[in-house]
Amino acid sequence: MTPATSRRPHYLRRLWAELGKMGGEHDAFIKVIIVERIVKAIVLIGLAVGLLVAGRKGWLSEWSEYAQDQLNLAAGHGLIVQLLLQLLLKIGTFSHVSVLAIGAIVYALLEGTEGVGLAMRRRWAEYLTVIATGILIPYEAYEVIHHVTLFKMGALLLNLAVVGYLAYRKRLFVGI
Repeated sequence: MTPATSRRPHYLRRLWAELGKMGGEHDAFIKVIIVERIVKAIVLIGLAVGLLVAGRKGWLSEWSEYAQDQLNLAAGHGLIVQLLLQLLLKIGTFSHVSVLAIGAIVYALLEGTEGVGLAMRRRWAEYLTVIATGILIPYEAYEVIHHVTLFKMGALLLNLAVVGYLAYRKRLFVGI
């Protein structure tokens, strides 16, 4: 082992330092991402409140199912999602609508965290945005393939652009 390699900080220490850095100046696309994430968080909070109010008052109609479908809140009917849904239904008096509202709130918190972190030029927010958005792309692609709408296609294309831009242009996964 050479002296230069023995002094190199441990991977986790380098990663922690990288996450604590401030990102570069905002360009136009980063500003679009920030606005999109914050607006989406506000819309999701509004949807969650609407679902909770409508569920309690018995007003649920086609609009809640339409909103659920358009915002991909029902996407990913995988084993883990089904198990979590069944767990929430069993341990509490949660209805299906309440579980959707809770999911919308959690998703809104994630989107809001990404938007605020990007606005504050935090490197961790760039990583969070790429990872969280990248994980959901296969579900969005599945939804577009099985039930294409203009909204779903636009969301998929925007999220592909966000992940591609941040990962490549910001060089997120290079040199850690």
